[in-house]
Amino acid sequence: MFLKKSFWKVSIAVLALGVPSANLWAKGSNELLYTEPFDLAAGGTSLTRASQEGIVFANPALLPLGGAWIRWLGFQAGFMLDRGLAQSAQGGDIGSAAGTGDSDFVDELFSKSLHFGQTATLSFLNQNFAVSVFDRVEVDVAGERFGDSGLPSVNFGVEAYGGILTSYALRPVRWFSLGLTAKHLYASEPQIKVPLTDQEKIRQLSSNTDELKDEIALNQGTGSDLGMLFLWQGHHVDLSMGLKVEDVGGTRFTGDQKAFPQTYNAGFGLAVHGTKEVLHLSLDYRDIGNAYEEKTFKKVYLGARFMLRNMFGIACGLYQGIPTAGVRMDLVLFKLGLTAYGRELGTYPGDKQRNMVMLYTSFGF
Repeated sequence: MFLKKSFWKVSIAVLALGVPSANLWAKGSNELLYTEPFDLAAGGTSLTRASQEGIVFANPALLPLGGAWIRWLGFQAGFMLDRGLAQSAQGGDIGSAAGTGDSDFVDELFSKSLHFGQTATLSFLNQNFAVSVFDRVEVDVAGERFGDSGLPSVNFGVEAYGGILTSYALRPVRWFSLGLTAKHLYASEPQIKVPLTDQEKIRQLSSNTDELKDEIALNQGTGSDLGMLFLWQGHHVDLSMGLKVEDVGGTRFTGDQKAFPQTYNAGFGLAVHGTKEVLHLSLDYRDIGNAYEEKTFKKVYLGARFMLRNMFGIACGLYQGIPTAGVRMDLVLFKLGLTAYGRELGTYPGDKQRNMVMLYTSFGF
């Protein structure tokens, strides 16, 4: 193990808080609850082209496209880790401090963040109907030299989502398709700040997880998304425009929680293709009405995908202004991919940027 024991104790406690008491939760970003990893490599663009189960989360109007009646049936799992943390693991930098005490571990948090997580989906998609069960958990741990009280603190952030989504789509004419997604969600985004002077709280987070589990309250909500796709198809060039109303009317949660607000999203795509190769360029603009009150750089997504012989794919893009890249190999029943990307957890570029790498695999057809 390359992380010291005290970190894993804290991480387990934070994951136990992944579905926290109600007063700790509020969604704060226009980002999708789940983005398929290859789409993430393409800058997170997905309104005019999405991969596998990513269609259900991105734009259900994409379902009727393609020749195969069964678009995807299978399981996919991914694991993400902060790139700096991965390098420290390979070099043994963090592991070498394992026996030097908690103070050295805390000192590490003031110079670098710790970010890791996992995703998993089980999905079935055909040209008109889809269902996907998913979960995504990400944990972020970082030191802050001057917290809200003016004292140093350790900040624990968790994004924990799960649920089931079902979609239905129609393509009444060649150039237009319409899709609707119904979703039942479990959501949690706690932000916990622990002053370094609060040794009792730190010990509690480190070891006494059973007591904290008793305080967990599950935030559940139901909602829907409406998607549209306008498509002009040529012999070798396709143009597309995707529109989506996400969380129609607001997705409300139990416990008198804040809703996921209704947002409007638009995307544009250009595809140049042969019989088995395709290059797709895309631009997405999310939350046109600024319901989340985020800066423009967090709402613009750019991406490019190239598929060779329908088996090997490479992708690159910009996600919140941060470069992304990835590769993917599609075999008969097995897929393997690697994605490098970044997210800005703060309010301006470079505020709390996290650079991650994700390894993922799937089984299905």
